[in-house]
Amino acid sequence: PFKGLPSLPKPHTPLDSAQNALTYFSQLQLQPGNWGCEYGGPLFLLPGLVIAWYVTKTPVPEHISIEIRRYLFARQNPVDGGWGLHIEGESSVFGTAMNYVTLRLLGANEEDTRIVKARGKLHQLGGAVNGPHWAKFWLSVLGCMEPEAVNPVPPDLW
Repeated sequence: PFKGLPSLPKPHTPLDSAQNALTYFSQLQLQPGNWGCEYGGPLFLLPGLVIAWYVTKTPVPEHISIEIRRYLFARQNPVDGGWGLHIEGESSVFGTAMNYVTLRLLGANEEDTRIVKARGKLHQLGGAVNGPHWAKFWLSVLGCMEPEAVNPVPPDLW
C-alpha cells in the first residue's frame, strides 16, 4: 500500500467494494477537491474553456496563460504545425483551428513561427469553415463565424 492510504477490508459484497473505492479515492483527493493527474490527450476541451473565459471577460492569470501556451506548443505537430483531436492524432481542421485561436486569445504573437506554421496548416486544410460542428459552435460563440454556419442538432438526438 502507498504511504498515507488506508488499509481496506476485503470486500464481500458489491456495496463493500464501492465503499472501499470511495474511501480509497477520497484519500487521493487534493485539498481543492480535485484529483492530481495529467489529463493529456484530448485537445478539444481547453479551447472551449479559454473561449468561455474570453467572452465572459474572465481574467486569465499570466502564469496560467503561460502554461497553457507552453502545453499547446509542446503538443503541436512538429512537421506540419497543426494539432489533432488528440495529442497523438493527425492534424485536423478542428484541432488546428481551435488551438490556434486559443493561443492567439492567450497572447501568442501572430508572427511567432509556430503560429505562422499553424495558420499555414489551417489554410492547407481549407480553413475553419471546414471544421466540424463543435469548431463552428465555439467560433460562433467567439464571434469569428456566423451562427448560421453551425449545423442545427435536433435536441432529441441528445
